[in-house]
Amino acid sequence: MVVAALVAGAVAWQIAARTTEVEPGSFSNRGAGATLPDCVPSDDIWSMFGNDEDVVVLQTVRNSSPWPVTVISTDPGAYRFEPMADDVREDHDFVKEPVDGAPDATETSDRVVIPPDREAAMWIVNPQGDNSYTDGWGLFGGAPVKLRALGVEREFYLPFHGTVSVGGSEATAARLDRALQAACEN
Repeated sequence: MVVAALVAGAVAWQIAARTTEVEPGSFSNRGAGATLPDCVPSDDIWSMFGNDEDVVVLQTVRNSSPWPVTVISTDPGAYRFEPMADDVREDHDFVKEPVDGAPDATETSDRVVIPPDREAAMWIVNPQGDNSYTDGWGLFGGAPVKLRALGVEREFYLPFHGTVSVGGSEATAARLDRALQAACEN
């Protein structure tokens, strides 16, 4: 009986740890990127940036599980987290506005422990790296991260609020934005 209870407990612990997930939180900011107007079908485009622009967007990450979850960036140059405040009312106070650029690396970390039913800020900064998309657009819909819950660490794909598109040139992205806005007005 004791062995069966121990086995059942171990199985329940593994299932709980391996099925824990985080999700996009309730807040996002597209930074200085262009967006498609409401009259244009977007296929979930969140923000568009030219190749010459710095991509800086922000979204919160929510822990809906009943235990703390550590989210670890596998690419801390592109995806990093603000430290959590003690007070839940400060979950949406950020160190900087994305239109002003990315926060200094000393203000962020490659990991964050998110308590149950709380949100942490994740900065998305130039996920395209050194790649240039002059003949098209690079599309980024989420971040590869690791989750650590109940002592178990595993790979996880954290979706963004929508797709971040990078390509063309800054002038091309700005012209596209103006042309789409004009098309909607007609």
